[in-house]
Amino acid sequence: MNDKIISERYKLLKKIATGGMADVYLATDLKSNKEVAIKILSPLHSNDRTFVARFRREAQILANLNHPNIVSIYDWGSYDNQYFISMEYLKGQSLKEIIERRGPLNPKVVAKYTIQICNALEAAHKNNLIHRDIKPQNIMIDSEGVVKVTDFGIAKILGGDETKTISIMGTAHYISPEQAKGELLDFRTDIYSLGIVMYEMLAGDVPFRGDNPIDISLKHINEAPVKPSTFIKDIPVKLEKIVMHCLEKDPQKRYDSAQSLRRDLENFLNNKPLTIEKRQLKITSRLKSKVKSSSSVLNITLISLTSIFFILFLIFSVNYISLRQSLSFVRVPPIENIPVAQAEKILKTYNLGLRIKEEVYSENIPERFIIDQSPKPDTSVPTNTYITVIISKGKENSDTITMPNLIGLTLEEAENMLKELKLELGTISKVYSDSMGVNVILDQHPEFGKELKSGEKINLTVSIGEKKVLIPNVIGWDYFYAVSQLESYGLTIRKNRVTNKDYPPGTIVGVYPPPGSQVKEGSEVTLEVTTTEDLVAVPDVTKMDLNQAQTLLQSNNINYEIRNISTDYSIQKGLILAQDPEGGTYITKGSFVILYVGE
Repeated sequence: MNDKIISERYKLLKKIATGGMADVYLATDLKSNKEVAIKILSPLHSNDRTFVARFRREAQILANLNHPNIVSIYDWGSYDNQYFISMEYLKGQSLKEIIERRGPLNPKVVAKYTIQICNALEAAHKNNLIHRDIKPQNIMIDSEGVVKVTDFGIAKILGGDETKTISIMGTAHYISPEQAKGELLDFRTDIYSLGIVMYEMLAGDVPFRGDNPIDISLKHINEAPVKPSTFIKDIPVKLEKIVMHCLEKDPQKRYDSAQSLRRDLENFLNNKPLTIEKRQLKITSRLKSKVKSSSSVLNITLISLTSIFFILFLIFSVNYISLRQSLSFVRVPPIENIPVAQAEKILKTYNLGLRIKEEVYSENIPERFIIDQSPKPDTSVPTNTYITVIISKGKENSDTITMPNLIGLTLEEAENMLKELKLELGTISKVYSDSMGVNVILDQHPEFGKELKSGEKINLTVSIGEKKVLIPNVIGWDYFYAVSQLESYGLTIRKNRVTNKDYPPGTIVGVYPPPGSQVKEGSEVTLEVTTTEDLVAVPDVTKMDLNQAQTLLQSNNINYEIRNISTDYSIQKGLILAQDPEGGTYITKGSFVILYVGE
């Protein structure tokens, strides 16, 4: 597939991603000469007329979604009964790669990334488009921290011809309960999936795992997710509330829009009350007013019910006495100040169970010893009763600080966080980075999660951005010395000879990009080198048929050779697929141009 040209425009360079629905290739757009990503749908979907019709309609809508947080779509079409989409090629890492490399992300970074995802979903939802496959693999982050949502491959139009999922589409770890059940979907299904993504960013893992997709889907439907703070300390309470609100099983109880979710994330970053907290206060206030207004009615009713309750109490007392006589009762043994494991064995001999209510720090009681019990010793209880206990976590070390994850924060944000935690900034190492912006933290020591003492120094590695090279002025130099100088800077040299009899042969008379320009290390620099020979400009004959190319070259007195190369596409037969040297370069008279012709 590599090096093939599709739709007479896109030259495939290499495969960069594979999925169940499509493969994605890095390609060159021969018309604009820029890199693009080409997504080629699998033949299974290409042969489905209904899918193709829906795909065409959705591709057209996506092409109109001009938003900085959504991957841009340039073109779509077909070749050899296969359908493709031409889209923006994103340089960076997927959110999944970032989580796998760094582990749990800093809560502020999580909020900032999610706000940008909300912006993308808000734009899609305004166009009645539901993504249905929000997951870290479909979210790209560039070196400046800009988020791009990709892969609307299974997106659906709200109110379109398909109003519910026919089968479980999307990735099982991220689908909503209603999506797993094949029910009607609306925008809130994306809110749930985004909640799973936020959970994974905070905890480093998804809330539900299983042996197969069906098992995972049933957990989405039936099981409540464990709070991420169970696994990772110091997750802000407000941010966790936002995540858990997104993960409500009932869509009616979630955020009603991406805009509402974004607003609460901004409230979290600005340390303002959340809208969901305000809503809860209003509900509580209404309940209190209802109770107050109904108290007078209750007073009237209470008098009439008192006599009835008294009669029922007498009946209950008689039944309770007879029931108590039939039950087996035991006295609760004392289990305070002994280890939990030993207490369980003691209670078992009395046919009683043990249930831990909470764990608390204690200055006097050793770790895993029981501090308090309920019911108290010598209380008479039925057999099989559970004794609730509070156990000790040992002494609390007030000086211990858990090292936060600073990777991905700016240096300023990291300094503020360390100051709040009473940790000191140590040495700062500055290195080049192709993937992270300037002043972004790349590494830290000690590592995330380490237990530290107040005042410890934290050493950071900070990005200074991509390594840039200043192109020196080598005009007038000999070609040999100019190449040595430029290659020592890590630049790649391209030579273009020009006829100029005013300078000795081999003299540099032009540099592109011009001297003084800053370029990435490894960039290509074109040198114009003088020759006293008469040169001929080579025309660009690619995409011409062989007869046209021969006529043009002959009219310019340029010799050529033909090299036939095989192609799987009939439209490319007889066409010039490539040439050497390229169009726009200069050759001496009598030199040959090689034409690569499809057959």
